Amino acid sequence: MMGDIIRPGPVPMQLDVEIIGTAPVERLDVLHGTQVAQTVRPYTAAHLGRRVRVLWQGAEYRGRGRETHWQGRLTLTGNRIAGFAAVNFLNPERLVHQTSPGTALAWTSVTTGNLAGIDLWLDATRQGVLDLETNIVSGRVDLAALAGDAITFEGGGLDRRLSVYRLPETDWGNRVTCQHTVQRTCAGDLPVYVRVTQADGHQAWSSPIYLIA
Repeated sequence: MMGDIIRPGPVPMQLDVEIIGTAPVERLDVLHGTQVAQTVRPYTAAHLGRRVRVLWQGAEYRGRGRETHWQGRLTLTGNRIAGFAAVNFLNPERLVHQTSPGTALAWTSVTTGNLAGIDLWLDATRQGVLDLETNIVSGRVDLAALAGDAITFEGGGLDRRLSVYRLPETDWGNRVTCQHTVQRTCAGDLPVYVRVTQADGHQAWSSPIYLIA
């Protein structure tokens, strides 16, 4: 169970996970220490469509003063934004606003290790170019090449980055299960745990199971 300390020897451990979220589950990550060993999503590439998420996350460093202040804007050419919604904007003074109808947005945001973003619903699924400009990191995404994997732009600091990826157009299930096999091969202790990320931007972590010598 979560929090257990075990001596597996040469025997692989099978990890069984069930997540029931308070919102649609975007992904479940199984981690070995700090490394993501497996990612499970409760949808497939066939469910992806006109919904594109622009996400920023991370912090300056650990401890006080870790806040990262984001000032950003995006511009879409060769397509139009049919609708948009802020993701995990908890401060009512920091907003997303449209600077050019259907083609450009701007925002201010703060992250302290958490994540925030904007969901875009586009007129056409795989047309256009998305230009992203922030005070931390900027980038360009060809939407024709945006498939199931995220396009990521690293921003330094503590896990600070800007990501763009597709999601299903409408909300989906809040339950996901996973089976994962762990073979301890390292010399030191191996903590195995899971991280769940919901579509609303909220995250949760399990307590580790420690595999020790």
